[in-house]
Amino acid sequence: MRTEYDEVKEILVKHDVDLDGDIDYMMETIVYGEPLFQELYEYFMGDMPYDVAKGRGDVMSDEWILDRVQALGLIKEEQNDPNGLPLNFTNRYHQEEA
Repeated sequence: MRTEYDEVKEILVKHDVDLDGDIDYMMETIVYGEPLFQELYEYFMGDMPYDVAKGRGDVMSDEWILDRVQALGLIKEEQNDPNGLPLNFTNRYHQEEA
């Protein structure tokens, strides 16, 4: 049985999306009006709140789709801290000092 995860992953692969990309990469990839966006929009249309689908909500449809793709586990978590350093950099640095 095909799951939502499988179907969305298939759409991303069809559009040559690098599945190792992080959230920033996906934000640049899932762009309103592009073929990938259109296919994901149509796929999620039944689940998307009406106001979001029509662009009248607090959340835009591309943001909603990005959140949904992330919730499925198809986007890697942030690899950097707020300063842009790799998440494990600080711990590794302090371990080397000890």
